[in-house]
Amino acid sequence: MEQIEQVIKRLKMLVDSTPESSYMLSMHGLSYLTAAGILAGLGPFSNYTNAKQLIKMAGTNPTEKESGGKSSKHTPISKKGRASLRYCLWPAAAALLRHNLDFKGWAKKRQERSAQDNPLHRRAVIGAAMNRLLRTLFALVKNKSLYKMPDSEMLTIAK
Repeated sequence: MEQIEQVIKRLKMLVDSTPESSYMLSMHGLSYLTAAGILAGLGPFSNYTNAKQLIKMAGTNPTEKESGGKSSKHTPISKKGRASLRYCLWPAAAALLRHNLDFKGWAKKRQERSAQDNPLHRRAVIGAAMNRLLRTLFALVKNKSLYKMPDSEMLTIAK
């Protein structure tokens, strides 16, 4: 137990030493372990010019699958990026959908869309939430701003 505590203490110290950490940890629902995994998978955010590059690096960008001129009704993620980063992002997105009211309301809108507006199933929502998480983190770090929850009227819709 003492060794685990030492590793956690060292991990927190390393995450806190990065310039991106304060912006990332301002999101309700992200932990030090998640922030460490994202930073380890992506490196410094200053290496990227837009959020699409983060999404492609993670391999979570939606791609069309065709065979013989026939396309699938589902749009899977490409999985051409870093598997370890996706492995870190999936539980992070699931936790945000559970604990962050902003993400929860956003996901509820995606799932309850009408049939003509292409409602998403639970797993597809988590995949889209991974991309939204990366876009949000990139915007926070680039603008050097902390995450703010939306107004209280938006939160009542999310519940």
